[in-house]
Amino acid sequence: MPNWVTNRIRAPKHVIQAMLNAEGRVDFSATCPFPGPRDEWDGISCNAEMAAEIVCGTPLNQNPLIASLEAGNRARFDIRKLSDEDFSQFVGMLENYRACGYLHSMDFARKVWGTKWNACEPTSDPEEGTATFDTAWSCPAGVLTELSKRFPEDTIEVVFADEDVGSNCGRFSLKGGMVVESDIAPAWRDMTDEQKKKWTAFAYEVKGWVPEEDEEAQQ
Repeated sequence: MPNWVTNRIRAPKHVIQAMLNAEGRVDFSATCPFPGPRDEWDGISCNAEMAAEIVCGTPLNQNPLIASLEAGNRARFDIRKLSDEDFSQFVGMLENYRACGYLHSMDFARKVWGTKWNACEPTSDPEEGTATFDTAWSCPAGVLTELSKRFPEDTIEVVFADEDVGSNCGRFSLKGGMVVESDIAPAWRDMTDEQKKKWTAFAYEVKGWVPEEDEEAQQ
């Protein structure tokens, strides 16, 4: 399971409304839809994806160990062994890549949205100008940047915090698709004790959690 990052957004009413789908739910596809022609699959076939990566010349992973494993798998790959279903998906991925440069919607999400899945457990209040949702592993900065480009005169304020309390958290503001203000936590190993205290308190506040020592004091 991924680490879940809580994201809290503050922006004018019309900006928050632009984040919502027809059901009134925060939906990244409403802001930044996948541009490929094929997105009908319930899941991604690893074999179809490997075949498409070979044909499209997708670079190997930057991690040397993973790259070595990928290179070995590609060298042993035999397209004749693809099932009819996998072959159909492989062809669809090629159509997507030719049209937009991405094999499938999750490939697009990871590279453009900044997170591999859509918003989870979202809540929103356009009248108050707020939206809150969780994302896997990281803040969806790409989605929010695209949203900001659509409303260049408006400021979008973002705070986010990982469940790994004190790490991968911070705040930033966007205007016209550009970061105009930012305060992001350094890597935990690079923090001073004072910074660790600051960002731990910040993360607890964003997550809406009570620190363990405070819970014990209340009992």
